[in-house]
Amino acid sequence: MPDKKNTILIVDDEVELLEIYKDLLEAEGFEVQTAISAEVAICIYQQDSSIKLIISDSKMSGMSGLELFKKIKPQGHQLFPIFYLATGDNTQDEAMVKSLGVTRLVLKPFDVDEIIELIKKDLEF
Repeated sequence: MPDKKNTILIVDDEVELLEIYKDLLEAEGFEVQTAISAEVAICIYQQDSSIKLIISDSKMSGMSGLELFKKIKPQGHQLFPIFYLATGDNTQDEAMVKSLGVTRLVLKPFDVDEIIELIKKDLEF
């Protein structure tokens, strides 16, 4: 069972989706934080050192998911959480996104069971 020291932060400006994702991941035993914007996510991330994985929507009002990634990505050898960028834009360049350091590009709508398996693999559960 996942450990509470490995929190997942979900970032999406659609509140209904946040609640669905949160409920599904918590049912799997994960500790989950949610943020309705990239700006809120930055505040949560700065205050919670247990966040090990971030799933962020790509297109949100205000700062995008990619801009969020660039804002919180550390310089040097600091530890950084695994970062999934979720998008409905199937023209998004996966190689470019991964070259920036994003772990996975996830196309919406996605299969929640597949995402849960990826999360378990990436967090080594």
